[in-house]
Amino acid sequence: MTSTILYSILGFILAIGLLTTVHEYGHFWMARRLGVKVLRFSIGFGKSLLSWHDKQGTEYVIAAIPLGGYVKMLDQNEGIVAPNDLHHAFNNKPVWMRMLIIAAGPAFNLLFAILAYWAVFMWGVASIVPVLGDVPKGSIAYTAGLRSGEEILAVDEHQTATWEDIAVALVSHIGDHDFVNIKVRDIQTNVVSDHVLNLNNWSIDDGDQNIIKNLGLEPLDPTEPIVGSVMANMPAAKVGLQPGDRFISIDGIPVTSRSQVLETLRNKYEHAVHLIMQRNGESIPFLITPNKKILEGGEPTGFIGIQFENQPWPEKLIRVQRYSPIAAFPLALKRTKDYTVLTLQFIGKMVTGKMSLDHVAGPISIAKFAGRTVRSGVEYFLGFLALVSISLGVLNMLPIPILDGGHFLFCIIELVRGKALSQRAMQMGYMLGFVLLGSFMMLALYNDVNRIAM
Repeated sequence: MTSTILYSILGFILAIGLLTTVHEYGHFWMARRLGVKVLRFSIGFGKSLLSWHDKQGTEYVIAAIPLGGYVKMLDQNEGIVAPNDLHHAFNNKPVWMRMLIIAAGPAFNLLFAILAYWAVFMWGVASIVPVLGDVPKGSIAYTAGLRSGEEILAVDEHQTATWEDIAVALVSHIGDHDFVNIKVRDIQTNVVSDHVLNLNNWSIDDGDQNIIKNLGLEPLDPTEPIVGSVMANMPAAKVGLQPGDRFISIDGIPVTSRSQVLETLRNKYEHAVHLIMQRNGESIPFLITPNKKILEGGEPTGFIGIQFENQPWPEKLIRVQRYSPIAAFPLALKRTKDYTVLTLQFIGKMVTGKMSLDHVAGPISIAKFAGRTVRSGVEYFLGFLALVSISLGVLNMLPIPILDGGHFLFCIIELVRGKALSQRAMQMGYMLGFVLLGSFMMLALYNDVNRIAM
């Protein structure tokens, strides 16, 4: 538990610190190129922990609170400017220059995502081949004719080499009453067939983290349900389960994989359950009452206190994607574009009510996922950084005063009017933006805390 928290804190600091630096460096770099004097480049807020100056007089600061950063430029709207420095003031630059400086921060976030995905595709990522496991009867996938043992080849003509490809192709349909074409191949017979998912009844308002699971789509689990270890003072230890025991059935339902055991026990907490276990070739019955355990996200599940035996994943179900630098770059561009469009679609659907606000995530969720990816390896952490960087870039360009997009909007209005808005109008806009942004952050924090507390 302690190590998990430490990894989360470390991952969060690395992620926010790095991505903030990338974003603010975009503003800094463009301002310097266009002749604007930069007074301070700060990573973090609050008390200065470390600071120094360069030859051009810019102060660089690393501050105590690693939740953002800023670039302070010479500007007559923020202080007195010496006459010989007026041509270096931000407010005295042409509108198009100011717009470039404003947009450079989000642009650098997207550029970072492209470079990160480029590195990931060159590094190579091992992923599970998208073969379906158990498809629950009555689910959208089952109704469409999808069955266990079929590999998903394409979603609406988009080839799907990994489960991530499938998720990206499907989640764009959230909130829409669409029909989606699925191409699959039976891994035993190699027969290819087409199916249609009817998403009219696809609901994700329950805040489920794995939203494609609601469709009945889950990876095949080829590992046998063999007990690896038994936790002391837990139901499994109390009834006498031992390492090496293999699950045969639960309440008369045959189980052949670890995921089936977990799924079958999911709703059986605090109720007596009949197990048939195989030990040394003999079938032995057990009566056990699983404890109730709350998973991340607040969902209760039955828990008997075992860990499964470690088993290698079959090589035929693992796909490693590794590309040359030339081949990896267009893939990185496409991945960045896909997630940028997806982020915009999510924002639009939240605004229009097609998607629940329960899916807004804040710093706690970011820290949690950062910790997971830090433990998973460099390539996974890079992928996480790329995704968060895209989100930061897109969100910062929303036309909300106080964000880069709000400043950009003021510049557009100035171009149309032929003169800038009054300071009073802009101050009112900033107050409105502060309220909107504050409300959004409070919602994200509430969702984070709610996921932990449930």
